[in-house]
Amino acid sequence: MQTATIDRSKEWTVEDYLQLEEGLLAQLIDGELIMSPAPTTQHQRVLRSLFRAFDQFGNVGEAFFSPIDLYLNDKNVLQPDLIFISDENKSIVSDKGIVGPPEIVVEVISPSNSFVDRNTKKRKYLEFGVKEYWVVDPGNKTLEIYTDDLDKPHLYLSGEGQVSSTVLQELSFDLNTVFV
Repeated sequence: MQTATIDRSKEWTVEDYLQLEEGLLAQLIDGELIMSPAPTTQHQRVLRSLFRAFDQFGNVGEAFFSPIDLYLNDKNVLQPDLIFISDENKSIVSDKGIVGPPEIVVEVISPSNSFVDRNTKKRKYLEFGVKEYWVVDPGNKTLEIYTDDLDKPHLYLSGEGQVSSTVLQELSFDLNTVFV
């Protein structure tokens, strides 16, 4: 069995990233290669529920779920859990992944990725023009939606009303349906 090693002595680029084995759970953030383990079954169940909510709106856009590469620039390639792209913005969909900011990015956090998702990736997504960034926390059964204010999300608690989006106005669902 061969062990994967990461060269941490260099700054990685998209060209370097594209040389990695397909299907590898890795992201490029500010030239640093970040590896992740496969998501848990709870993570996958939450993601499946969210995808179903978004997938209803195929007439106005398209939803993609991980793993899919989101190319923001030559030093940032992220793999969000869920992406929604409107029909008006569909030119960013390519054979290699998504090239440019989608309207909505969703990350389902776990203890191993909470800091990166809540801080580093949040700043990156909003800096590069993502209109809504969702942080879904299965442990606390919450959902935070960030727009242009990095510090003041719209907070939704399971059992307390409907989740709604400012970008995809038709989207509305009970958060309880996500945490089954």
